[in-house]
Amino acid sequence: MRTFILALMSVAALTLLAASAVHANLLGPIDPFPGAAPPEAVLGIVLAITAVAAFLSWARAWLFAVAATLLALFGTIYGLTLTIPRGESGDVVYHVSLLAGLIVAAGLLIRQRRFVD
Repeated sequence: MRTFILALMSVAALTLLAASAVHANLLGPIDPFPGAAPPEAVLGIVLAITAVAAFLSWARAWLFAVAATLLALFGTIYGLTLTIPRGESGDVVYHVSLLAGLIVAAGLLIRQRRFVD
């Protein structure tokens, strides 16, 4: 279960970092939306750091993993409220998929209180 939780967190972190790069035009003019790039980068970095911390079983890693996952979850909900009016189906599908993964990760983290101890 621990590996699955860490995989969900890592995939979410990587996709957030990739979305940030896309919105910042680092990969070309795919989907420019510069306002989304910084929050996606921050959420991706925070999730990546907490996934590594949990993998290494650092002290209080579970607490930070839960906090980071919930932060990313709420950030994704906010992003979805901005994405839906834009009408970009790919962005909506991405946010909904990310949201589903984060909900599962958060639920499993909360349920597996001692998964890093």
